[in-house]
Amino acid sequence: MRFRKTLTFLVVAIRLVLALPAWAQQEPFTRDQVQGIVRDGLGDESGAKLIEQLGIDFAPAEDFLQSLKAAGASEAFLKALRAARQPEPGSAKKPLNQVQIFALLAGQVPSHHVAMLVKERGVDFEPQQDYLDEVRLGGGDQELITVLKSAKVMKPATVDPTAEAQQAEVRQLAARGAEHFQRKQYADAEVEYRAAVHLDPQDPDLHVALSRALNRQRKTDEALVEAREALRLNPGSDQGHYSLGNALREKGDWDGAIAEYRQALRLNPESDLAHTNLGFARENKGDWDGAMAEYREALRLNPNSAAAHTDLGATLQHKGDWDGAIAEYRQALGLNPNIADAHVGLGIALGQKGDVDAAIAEEREALRLNPDNDLAHTNLGIARENKGDWDGAIAEYREALRLNPNRVVAHTDLGDTLEHKGDWDGAIVEYREALRLNPNIAEAHVGLGIAFGQKGGVDAAIGEEREALRLNPQSATAHFILGFILEKKGDLRGALEEYRAANMLDPNNISYKQDYERLLQQRKK
Repeated sequence: MRFRKTLTFLVVAIRLVLALPAWAQQEPFTRDQVQGIVRDGLGDESGAKLIEQLGIDFAPAEDFLQSLKAAGASEAFLKALRAARQPEPGSAKKPLNQVQIFALLAGQVPSHHVAMLVKERGVDFEPQQDYLDEVRLGGGDQELITVLKSAKVMKPATVDPTAEAQQAEVRQLAARGAEHFQRKQYADAEVEYRAAVHLDPQDPDLHVALSRALNRQRKTDEALVEAREALRLNPGSDQGHYSLGNALREKGDWDGAIAEYRQALRLNPESDLAHTNLGFARENKGDWDGAMAEYREALRLNPNSAAAHTDLGATLQHKGDWDGAIAEYRQALGLNPNIADAHVGLGIALGQKGDVDAAIAEEREALRLNPDNDLAHTNLGIARENKGDWDGAIAEYREALRLNPNRVVAHTDLGDTLEHKGDWDGAIVEYREALRLNPNIAEAHVGLGIAFGQKGGVDAAIGEEREALRLNPQSATAHFILGFILEKKGDLRGALEEYRAANMLDPNNISYKQDYERLLQQRKK
């Protein structure tokens, strides 16, 4: 029952925020929306929490409160309404200030969405050319620059000169931080944002920006602190929840990250970034269909999201849809040719389609962009192996393992390559390391069984092949190798059963067919 109520709350909250204009989901609730909350059965503590977060845009009269009570609203809900934040007269939608625009850009809000927000809200300052130049350096595109030039200006009635001077200093710091962030100079961005936070510690957007810069440097604990401070200052900040989700993801807390991304989407269902990262988190939980749905929704909202195209390509690749994966990777690279992960994935997919030369070209381009990409080295090793360049493949696998000693597939593939070259002891070392990292890799058990067999450890070889088949009963290779070993041991009946299984699983393999028919005829004599 508790789960059903939580789910209902989430659905109603999403429906309510969908009624608001794009990128304005942090606006206070209207009178009609409050009535809708009660009508949908959420006039209780859960609804009260939502009212506390977002406030209301009207002053609730006592007769209105009594009508809500008659409709089922609890005392906690009514109390939240009486205490709710209300906008100043005539300013339900406050104009954006200079710092907020930089904070949005630093938060990776697409420039187009920032422009939409400027159109809707206006600004509280006259954008001068030096400011527009800073916005461009901070990641703003021409659309945003044009919108700022023609934006509705609503300056405050009174201006405190001291506060105005401080705001100008904070703006300059935020601008420099956004520029450094745009250039991937995250340590420099951190310095600027920390200085800005020191001057204005009550601005939640600055804490969000600082959290992003820290997270990009893998300073995860500090990033968590800043994201949580942003949410303490503004519990209704979708950017705050999104940043907290990113930091939790870096900590490996996938459940926590999913919860924060969903909270961000409750507040702002049109955040393609939150949908993309929620997809990535669901993918890491093994929910591939759920991940695919999130990536597709992100692309519906923003067809030009190179990240969503890349991640959707990876999901399609996992499901064996190589053509679909190739299409998504190429779409991503058409939008941004400098995404190393898209080149890596495209190389894998092209290799699976048999275009080995094209696969090698993609992996080399990935390594040009990021020489430390261990997965690109691994995939380049596979491609070189498929070209018959065994020494080149070994070099790539060893470089991959130098960069990432825990890359299981590189240990397994290096074992296969050493086995091909007759280095049985070296192969055994690699297979054992792969299985130490992940004992459920059937291919590593198959290879280890072959190596044991070559070293004379027949019983150990049989044990490894049987373990491979326990993990993957559909492995034709494991059935065939087990049959071969059993035949050598004199167990012809057992060998015939394994050859038969291998032939049924892979009827196009000539060796499987020949050995099965040979032993079958031998048994009939």
